[in-house]
Amino acid sequence: MKRNVLAATSVVAVTAAAGLVLAPRAEAAAGCSVKYTVSNTWPGGFGAAIVACTGGTTPAPTSPGATSPTSAPPAGPVKAFPTAVGYGAAATGGRGGTVYHVTNLNDSGTGSFRDAVSANNRIVVFDVGGYLKLSSTVLVKSNITIAGQTAPGGGIGVQGGEVSFNSGTNVIVRNFRFRMGTEDADQKNNGINWLDASNLIFDHVSIEFGAWNNIDAVRASNITVQYSIDANPIGQQFGAHTETGPYTWWRNLWANSHNRNPLAKANTQFVNNVVYNYQAGYTAGNSSGHFLHDVVGNYFITGPRTTSASNYYYQTGNQQIYNRDNWIDSNKDGQLNGTAAVVRGGATELASAFSADTAKIPTVSAAAGYADVITNAGAVPRDDVDKLVVADVTSLGAKGALWSTQTATGLNNNGYGTIAGGTAQPDTDRDGMPDAWESRYGLNPAANDAGGDFDATGYTNIEKYINGLLDNQYR
Repeated sequence: MKRNVLAATSVVAVTAAAGLVLAPRAEAAAGCSVKYTVSNTWPGGFGAAIVACTGGTTPAPTSPGATSPTSAPPAGPVKAFPTAVGYGAAATGGRGGTVYHVTNLNDSGTGSFRDAVSANNRIVVFDVGGYLKLSSTVLVKSNITIAGQTAPGGGIGVQGGEVSFNSGTNVIVRNFRFRMGTEDADQKNNGINWLDASNLIFDHVSIEFGAWNNIDAVRASNITVQYSIDANPIGQQFGAHTETGPYTWWRNLWANSHNRNPLAKANTQFVNNVVYNYQAGYTAGNSSGHFLHDVVGNYFITGPRTTSASNYYYQTGNQQIYNRDNWIDSNKDGQLNGTAAVVRGGATELASAFSADTAKIPTVSAAAGYADVITNAGAVPRDDVDKLVVADVTSLGAKGALWSTQTATGLNNNGYGTIAGGTAQPDTDRDGMPDAWESRYGLNPAANDAGGDFDATGYTNIEKYINGLLDNQYR
């Protein structure tokens, strides 16, 4: 069964084809219209309904819908995972490599996260949930998949240190929390570092409390960040510093950052993001480099620390920007009721997207994007840190701060809050797939068959399992 590709149109109609499952992440509400257009092309994204809203009307948020438990054979290169988009979507991570079980929360040693990512060609799964407390920076090697969605309990994340992908390539990271904070002895570190990295994709990650930046990326290329939260940086209070590129930012929540939301010194796709409580929002250029920016369907919302609402675009005159369906809500009245955003500063406005691939990214209206991001961005299940971020944003102007330390959250564990532990499902052959899941799909729980492909989709068996935990397939 093939998945639906949704075209960017706006009429009140629903079109379905026999045997296809429509799986919207956002639905129409009063003042909105929706259309599902079905295609038999694979791969082509996933079911995100195209919703158009008048003014700033907010549709009711929905969780991801279910999709078919099987997929058609790929017509082209197999993406990092079925819902991957943008410049990092071709990453293969640890596909075909060794499955490594993280069995403890220790900082180092056998079974630790640090050990898991210390060698190339691995798919990392988690038998434990909670915080991994770091005493120093962790360096992630190449050809690695970090499947945080496999962690039991409340999920998994790092506390008190930087995670570096420097000089690495071909990495997939899903459902993971990066929280550096003041416990890192080097306050010039970042939450995540991508120096000289390439072909990376981050999905459903939460990045908070970075000291220098939440994300720092110099000479990095072919990167996607999607359905993630970048919020509450400390120290410089900067969201993301990016150079070289290209980059794709899709359906992310940016909150409580002074600026660099992001700082884009690179060709960039910025689609269906929400930026809240900024001093400077999407910052284009600020360098001698000439870059191209597709900025589509985003919502910029002022908060208590926003001193100039018009700084949702902060740019120099040597940039070129394609600006479509972006909105600014600056009245802080607790309702999403913004107005159309125009290009600010001296940048040249493009008549069409610089990249033909931008049209391939599933795109909804800015209001529908807001609803989807508020519901679905970040690591799941949401913990107390992310709940505080979302509470700030959904106050629509009333709440939010720029922080110098994670202790400002008021949460336990020195402000980091806690992530509940849990018990992993039995996995007799230690191939990363629970016995019950293997039995359900006709695999052998006593034989390591992680590298097989039981339905010839191009994804290995272990990938079907780990991807299905987030993409609602193979459940």
